[in-house]
Amino acid sequence: MKTRALLSTALIAIVALAIAVPAVGQGLTIHWQIALRGNSAADWASAEYTFQASPSSKHVVTFSKFTVEAMTPNLPDGTRLGVFIGPSTSPDKPYGRQIGTISIEGGSGAMVMYGAKVPTVRKGTTVAVVYTDRVPNGNNITLKGKF
Repeated sequence: MKTRALLSTALIAIVALAIAVPAVGQGLTIHWQIALRGNSAADWASAEYTFQASPSSKHVVTFSKFTVEAMTPNLPDGTRLGVFIGPSTSPDKPYGRQIGTISIEGGSGAMVMYGAKVPTVRKGTTVAVVYTDRVPNGNNITLKGKF
């Protein structure tokens, strides 16, 4: 009777191990996307963060990407928008730290970062797209969102 119980327990352990092993080797993927909103319904943006870690034979291979896209149909071509990541830690930097720019062409533009240049993104991280130059025609663009 003890042998039978031992064999049953061993069989359950082997089945559990067989189910768990494929999941261990698959790695980790994080993919977050947020909408950035402002005062005008015509202007919008989105931010996307992707992180992947896959085990290889000798080490873990990682891939990271951060993308911000903006649609601003009322701004002329060549307009530059600052991309900021926060939250802010000081009053003189209300949007946080500037990490890049978007150049508008045909009413839209994007910024893409890969690898080591990708900022740290976690729950609560803010993203803002802000017109940082002289404001044309009173169109002050500020689009904000939070992961």
